Amino acid sequence: MSLIFRRKEEKMKIFNLSCKKLIFCILTFSFLVFLTENGPCEQPKEREYWPTVGWKTSTPEMQGMDSVKLLIADEFIQNRLPDTFSLLVVKNGYLVFEKYYSWGSPVKYAVVHSVTKSVTSALIGIALDRGYLNSVDQKLIEFFPEYITIKSDSRKNEISLKHLLTMSAGFRWNDRGPSMRNWYSSSDWIKTAIQLPQENYPGEVFNYNSSTSHLLSGILSKSIKTNTYDFAKKNLFEPLGIQSAYWHQDPQGNYIGGFGLGLSARDLAKIGFLYLNNGYWNGQSIVPEQWVKESTVQQIQAVSHPIYGTFWYGYQWWVKKVDGCNSYRAWGRRGQFIVVVPELDLVIAVTSRVDLPHPPTSIHYSPLFDLVAACVQRKRPTKEPLKSVELPADVKTFIADYNQARINKDVAIMADSISDRFLHRGVTKQAALSFLSETSSYISDAKIIITKFVSEDHEVIIDVWLKDKYFEAPFMIGSKLIKENGHWKWFGNQVLK
Repeated sequence: MSLIFRRKEEKMKIFNLSCKKLIFCILTFSFLVFLTENGPCEQPKEREYWPTVGWKTSTPEMQGMDSVKLLIADEFIQNRLPDTFSLLVVKNGYLVFEKYYSWGSPVKYAVVHSVTKSVTSALIGIALDRGYLNSVDQKLIEFFPEYITIKSDSRKNEISLKHLLTMSAGFRWNDRGPSMRNWYSSSDWIKTAIQLPQENYPGEVFNYNSSTSHLLSGILSKSIKTNTYDFAKKNLFEPLGIQSAYWHQDPQGNYIGGFGLGLSARDLAKIGFLYLNNGYWNGQSIVPEQWVKESTVQQIQAVSHPIYGTFWYGYQWWVKKVDGCNSYRAWGRRGQFIVVVPELDLVIAVTSRVDLPHPPTSIHYSPLFDLVAACVQRKRPTKEPLKSVELPADVKTFIADYNQARINKDVAIMADSISDRFLHRGVTKQAALSFLSETSSYISDAKIIITKFVSEDHEVIIDVWLKDKYFEAPFMIGSKLIKENGHWKWFGNQVLK
């Protein structure tokens, strides 16, 4: 009996050992899967150098770019973007094109406006990594309970860091309207921003709002026990070799999270290069890799518009394709840009004049980025040529007259071509006219091509493209023409509110 018992005991030990081995294998496999999906990723490809002290230069050809095509981009700036100060192109880590226009220079520090937002986002990511902040799900009320009281709209209690980062806090706001002016002129920017009327539930609607970016800076200052600029200097600027950045403050001394940063064009290129390398710099993680990835993917649809096209928004970064490639950009008013195209190992930096009333828009700069990306030698998909549709004689005449007026900048004819009932998303006829007349110089040589014409009673739905030697781009998709007193006129959806 004892022998039988010992054999049973041995079999049980073998069975238990097998089970333990099986469990161990399952757990090990599961852990490896977890690391693969959630753990730290490997640093990107090795670089021959890092531009901490300064950029190394190279010819475009040595880095797989066409220098002749780059000259076309240069020509585009001189002909279409006269307010541009600088264009820098970094390919494979080398500065392959650097040119300054007008008052621009390598040592000139540009007011980069809303590019500041993308820098603020990077600092939030660093603070999360260092444990100063817990998660993007932390609520605004945790940091400023004194401004969200029992009398406040209950929806304010749900506003999180993520909602601030994605411009979806739900505040009633117009970045170019009275709400911006009232906030800017107030004595307490943090309080005024938080106490804005609540229009939507947090997370529902994108609404571009510089005051929410400023709240991120306020949250940062409270969490790190110092100020945003000193934190940026120590943890971002100095590791990248950015020496002389300046940053404006609000009336209470908080560094402005949504604008107010001054950087050189080369500094902008460094920030782009940092993000291109997933937050790594010379073997060191500066901005967490996971944060870079989350910040630069589509978090919320931002703009879908007949002129501007479709943009998505990440964490204070715009997401839009460039020459068919996935790309993201930091975008400041009046033409301040960092454009990163990871699959082409490409960074583009642009600075521009900031003191004119009517800025150029996406339709003016996006062709520039496409032109630069097209210089990268690679197999590109063949584009079908634009095909014009046949138009009735009276519509054809109307389009031709309008196009000529646009080229000649004839405001009187342009005004007459816009319906008195031009009203879409709060845009008046006068606002539309102002936009079209002020921006016509950037696109005046482009030919109008109508690719769609659908007639319904006294309304016509058309798709309008602009084409010239530099680009072809959708201008007004799904636009309307209406008959007014027997004459065709533009109606609605041409200009963003």
